[in-house]
Amino acid sequence: MKNNLIFSFTMAFFMLLSFSTINAQFSLKPYVGINSTTLTNDLQDDEFKSGIGYQFGIDLLIGRRIYIQPGLYYELSNVGVISSEDIPDLKISRLNVPVFLGFKMFAEDVDKFFDIRIFTGPSASFVTNFDSGKDGLAVSGDNVRNFNLAWNAGLGIDIFMFFVDVAYKWDVNDFFRNEMNSDASQNVFFVNAGLRFNF
Repeated sequence: MKNNLIFSFTMAFFMLLSFSTINAQFSLKPYVGINSTTLTNDLQDDEFKSGIGYQFGIDLLIGRRIYIQPGLYYELSNVGVISSEDIPDLKISRLNVPVFLGFKMFAEDVDKFFDIRIFTGPSASFVTNFDSGKDGLAVSGDNVRNFNLAWNAGLGIDIFMFFVDVAYKWDVNDFFRNEMNSDASQNVFFVNAGLRFNF
């Protein structure tokens, strides 16, 4: 039953993606942003808290009121460690490949100047570096999964050629490898601001 629901949802998602490319308009969207990252569960003697990081990347918006938005961005996340020892933040670098499906609230004659968007979709993340600061932590880069899948949902505002996106991303698989006996996942709240170039 669960597999059937996942299959049906996936098929509906990609059907909407296909529909969004009919008579498509294209927008190229470079951006920079900040993020707040948490790990959902603690690990042995270490407790985690949210930390501030940044990201930058580029998206390609394809469509009109219903649109698809693939992209590529680099993300540096910081996760604070609460411990009896003086341990610096974890630094996690990832390369992300999102594919969003979105909807614009206003008609085309309005969205040239102002629009509000809602969007959701999956992203694939590839860990390029994991820095635990020093040896006081119970985990190292060898204990971290190199590949993660996540789901995203957010809201965007377009004003002339500028845009701001606010979104939340949560991993759908465990962040650490099985030998760590931890089901912690990485959740990220992020805000991006950039320019949109229509063509």
